[in-house]
Amino acid sequence: MVDVATRSPARLYLDELRFLVFGRAVPAVLFAVLGYRVLLNLLGQVRSGSMHLSVASVLEGPLPTALYLCFCAIPVGIYLVRPRPQARDGRLFVRACAFVGTLMLLAVGALPAPFAFQLPAAARIIATPMTILAFGIALFGLVHLRRNLSIIPEARRLVTSGPYRLIRHPLYLGEILAALAAVLTGPGVWAVATFGPFVGVQVLRAHFEEALLGRTFPQYAGYRTRTKRLVPLVW
Repeated sequence: MVDVATRSPARLYLDELRFLVFGRAVPAVLFAVLGYRVLLNLLGQVRSGSMHLSVASVLEGPLPTALYLCFCAIPVGIYLVRPRPQARDGRLFVRACAFVGTLMLLAVGALPAPFAFQLPAAARIIATPMTILAFGIALFGLVHLRRNLSIIPEARRLVTSGPYRLIRHPLYLGEILAALAAVLTGPGVWAVATFGPFVGVQVLRAHFEEALLGRTFPQYAGYRTRTKRLVPLVW
């Protein structure tokens, strides 16, 4: 690693520009675009349900969508103000896994597809509380992760509070539950076909992040022995 003091002004300028573009602007715009799509969906649900508003209709539509909107909006602010990382894993395959995992659900939602099969009504009933739980977990994780959030594996500070006391990747758990709820709500061809690969990519991302944090923070080994990866008390 080249010491900052020995870098030329041109190299320092390029590094700063790259961080501003890829470390701040690109992820902020990505989540802003996704959030805008979710906002339009939320406004449509509110308008369509304004004449027959009830607790059940809010739980099934606007509430999960509003939680999803918060999940998209909060990272926009985080990415605009987060500091530089102490270390990052910049390997091409690792970066590809990170962006594929982030974009996969967006692509599925943007590509309408016929149902792969028909699920019983009970599955759709389960999907609503699962969606609320999924985004509740994800938002709880964001509140504690704050400016340590990143798409690719990066190390800024070791977070062990809130949901991180039990599992090491609450955001991934929330995203996986949300993906499963989407399959239960409407098992479209793309949603069903990509669910397994999506879970696999998230597990890979967790593996790469843990390896980087273990190399960066000596206390991470002890934290890892006290917690589970994705499922509390199980795995």
